[in-house]
Amino acid sequence: MLSQGKKLYKLTELLSANGGPIPLSRSGIYNAAAKGDIPTVNIGRCRFVPSWYVDQLLMPPKVQGA
Repeated sequence: MLSQGKKLYKLTELLSANGGPIPLSRSGIYNAAAKGDIPTVNIGRCRFVPSWYVDQLLMPPKVQGA
């Protein structure tokens, strides 16, 4: 599972095959990041996903009504 306290994640760390929350192929996650479906930060030639996005993925959905 993803470690606590990280600010940025490599795209490949988010793949479900690597223990992450995103059930996409490697090319699928890179395509989603290129289209802007997954927010990324570029540092040099590397692309990272901010931790706030990962936190949103891992939060349970809110239930409306009672």
